[in-house]
Amino acid sequence: MIAPPLLVSYSSLDEYLEALGSELRGLHEAEIIWLYEKRLPIVVSFRCLSVLFGFSTNFVNKLAQQNWKFYRTFTIRKGKKKRTIHAPKVALKVIQKWLGYHLSKELNFGENVYGFVPDRSAIDAANVHTNACWVYSVDIENFFPTTTKEVVEKSLKSVGYSLEAADLIASICCYKDTLAQGAPSSPVLSNLVFKEFDKRLKEIADNNKIRLTRYADDIVFSGVDKFPKEIKEQVSAIFDETGWKLSPAKEYFAELPKRLKVHGLLVHGEKARLTKGYRNRIRAYNIY
Repeated sequence: MIAPPLLVSYSSLDEYLEALGSELRGLHEAEIIWLYEKRLPIVVSFRCLSVLFGFSTNFVNKLAQQNWKFYRTFTIRKGKKKRTIHAPKVALKVIQKWLGYHLSKELNFGENVYGFVPDRSAIDAANVHTNACWVYSVDIENFFPTTTKEVVEKSLKSVGYSLEAADLIASICCYKDTLAQGAPSSPVLSNLVFKEFDKRLKEIADNNKIRLTRYADDIVFSGVDKFPKEIKEQVSAIFDETGWKLSPAKEYFAELPKRLKVHGLLVHGEKARLTKGYRNRIRAYNIY
């Protein structure tokens, strides 16, 4: 992801602090220095953010208070279904990319999280499940649109942002009051929001001595021994306490001798591999 550097166009923290003027510096200097030392995006107020990006304070305030005005909305097909995309316009996208890049670079989401994490991929996630005897997966229904601004704000406070800063970031990165499907900041914020639930899913995996990965809204368990049927209820119980719902249509269970698939790859073997049908389609494209 190409994004502005942490200080955007300023060459040093002192230069940025000087540009804020005595009033803003007096109000926010300690908070700014703390965020800079943590290498987190320096967001403390809409006035300070406007100085950082060279936008007017009125414009930045509108980005937060009337965020829905700065998106283009359209639909795309995903299989037989349609998905609504809210794509941010240029100025908003620049800030969202900056936020998403620096948050993903500095925050740690745990060893079981593979989606939207630097240097990890769906193939890496599938390889965790090789030599499995069974695979069980669930999918969160409409993950981004059902992730509220309130939970985004709460998760930002958990990593050290003030209430004012967390509200500003959440407002800038949401479409109305939910995480925007199409914003470059949404992937990392979805991981941040889900961080505590990742720990609870890991407890289920550890207690049952099975393997776990999460790639975005796709949660996969696998094992080499008998399938522990109780994990279905344990996973459901976690989501009963949240605003998210599991998609009944996307629940998947398979065990040997049937084919075991994770992210479209076969995992009953030493290495994750393509299905025969997919390999044949690739060969067909390369005939000429």
